[in-house]
Amino acid sequence: MEFRMGMWLLSTLGIGTLMFLWHKRKSEKSEQVGSSDHYSNITLYFDPINGEGHLFIGGTMVIISFSLFCYELAQIIVSLAGI
Repeated sequence: MEFRMGMWLLSTLGIGTLMFLWHKRKSEKSEQVGSSDHYSNITLYFDPINGEGHLFIGGTMVIISFSLFCYELAQIIVSLAGI
């Protein structure tokens, strides 16, 4: 396994773990403070502190890093197959 491929795999696992732990910590404090008018869609989807932005941004980062891992794997398979 090449170094870049291993780093993409480790970053994917690390980001996923951090996202899971952050969400677990937030779910313990799941009480909403303030009125529901205060929370807009931008706050809900993109704010990692007051909304669920950690899932959206972290999920996007996991998808990108896993895609780069798969790209490196495909390059290794192609080089081994000699295509």
